[in-house]
Amino acid sequence: MQRTYFLFVGALALHFIATSSVSIIVANNQNNTVDLNALLAFKAAIFDPQRTIQTNWSTSTSVCNWIGITCNARHHRVAAIDLSYMGIAGTIPPQLGNLSFLVRLNVMNNGFHGHLPAELSRLRRLKYINLEGNNFEGELPSWLGALTALRYLSFRDNGFSGSLSGRLSNFTKLETIRLGFNFFTGNLSEEFSALPKLTVLEIQSNQLAGPLPWALFNLSSLQIFAFANNSLSGYLPAHICNYLPQLKGLYLSWNYFEGEIPSGIGECSGLQVLSLSYNIFRGYIPREIWNLTTLTGLYLGDNDLTGEIPKKAFDNLYNLEILAMESANVTARCIRSVFT
Repeated sequence: MQRTYFLFVGALALHFIATSSVSIIVANNQNNTVDLNALLAFKAAIFDPQRTIQTNWSTSTSVCNWIGITCNARHHRVAAIDLSYMGIAGTIPPQLGNLSFLVRLNVMNNGFHGHLPAELSRLRRLKYINLEGNNFEGELPSWLGALTALRYLSFRDNGFSGSLSGRLSNFTKLETIRLGFNFFTGNLSEEFSALPKLTVLEIQSNQLAGPLPWALFNLSSLQIFAFANNSLSGYLPAHICNYLPQLKGLYLSWNYFEGEIPSGIGECSGLQVLSLSYNIFRGYIPREIWNLTTLTGLYLGDNDLTGEIPKKAFDNLYNLEILAMESANVTARCIRSVFT
């Protein structure tokens, strides 16, 4: 009787394990079908003159073996799409928002266009998105604030137009923003200042106007601060470097900034590039600049600056490779080549 009982329990356990395994397999197959359908919709929205995608993305093989696709090891779900520099064009279909395990999306330097679908807001695991060198358009989507895991965002060299708006304050892990060479308009929002891990903020060559929110200068992790070639105006804060201990590059050329260059710039002890050319700065060059021994590039030309470059500048700036002072009423006490 006891032996019969144990045999019954054992058979029941084996049945449970087998049933559970089948359920897991079915669930995985259903999830893979979701990924498959999303990628097939992506394939249908792509114009591929070299037929790389059209040939390789075949339903006869697993999506994990498709070119440009990487799956995670645990769930065998699509974790990365990298189709950069492939000469393809098309639009981003809304079905791409169904790739719930997607961590990385990179389609830079292609011919994609159109608007980004709101369904991409469902990509809650996304950490890296790079759409540089395409022809996307429309306003920066407000749903970007929902991607709380995003660490890298780049739309460089696209055809975006519209205002920079939306809820960026939810990007608590965002580290790099590159939106350069587009057609963004409007004023900058202070929402960028709510990004505690931001190291690169680059929105050059757009059509931004108005002042820079001073709250941006409180981003202590910021290393690259780049807004060259816009229509920004106003003054720079006197203590510009108090909360920017890691700043390496300040790029503000080709705007309408005015007033004096703040002496506080000398507190950016790790600054490598200072680019303030083609603005309306006036007055003397702060002597504190000549103590920035890490400088490799200094661009101050085409402003209303006066004064002289002291001899110690050439002694202190031993790393300087480029000194651009064109059209500035500035003389030098000692001439030394900085292009060697």
